[in-house]
Parts: sequence; C-alpha cells; structure tokens
Amino acid sequence: MNKILHTAPNGALPEATSPAYKLLQILAENGKTPRDELCEKLGGGLRSYLQQLTGECYQHWLIRNEKGVFNGRKQSLYWIDRRHFSCDWEQDKDARTIARKRYKDRSYYGCKNAFERLQKAEKEKDEADKEYRKRIESKKPTQS
Repeated sequence: MNKILHTAPNGALPEATSPAYKLLQILAENGKTPRDELCEKLGGGLRSYLQQLTGECYQHWLIRNEKGVFNGRKQSLYWIDRRHFSCDWEQDKDARTIARKRYKDRSYYGCKNAFERLQKAEKEKDEADKEYRKRIESKKPTQS
C-alpha cells in the first residue's frame, strides 16, 4: 500500500475507514483477487466501491479485471494497474488518464444508447397514441 500512497495525488485516497479504502487496500496487498473473495472481505457487493475508485470521486484509479476461475466458479478477478505502484508520478498519471478515458467512454456510450432508446420510445409512443385515438377516443358513447 505504501507504493501507491507515494504517488497518489491529493484527494485520490478514500477515508481510511471507508469500504472503498478497504477495497483499495485489499487489491494493493493481494494483487489479482476474485470477486467472491472481495465481496466476502467487504461484507457485500463491491460495484459501488469500484465505481467510486475508478470514477471522478477518487481521481480514476485504473483497476483491471478479467474473467477467471476461483473455487471452481467463473468470475471476475480484479487488480490495480502496476503503474500505480511504480512510485513514478508520470506513470501514475498515465494510469489515471487511461482510467478516465474508459470512464468517459462508458458515460458517453451510455448516454448515446439512452438517447437512441428515447427516440425509439417516442416513436412507439406516438404510434400507440394514434392507435388509441383512432380506436378508443373516436368511439363516442351513444346517447339514448
């Protein structure tokens, strides 16, 4: 953990008592760590803490993952990119730049896909409104 503390910029480290810090510490000490083991040590899910560490909240830690097998189960393995351990400010910045780009790519494509879904939903709603007006609203109750 000392090596990543050396080059981490101000504001990049969570509070020492937080689950995000605990996740960072586990990954720093253990290297590649299976998801099940992380969840067990954290006492629950890790998605939120990963999002905090890899996002803007803690200045984009580059946390890598790959599919692997642990205790006979396929699952993700997570580890901190080696550049954060380099004790070299420039390598740490490179890792954060890569992590930031990935974060912004996900954000961009998420928004783009949501916009495309919105356009499709608007078209489908317009069609449903037209059919409703034609079949339901056009039928006036008969008065006797």
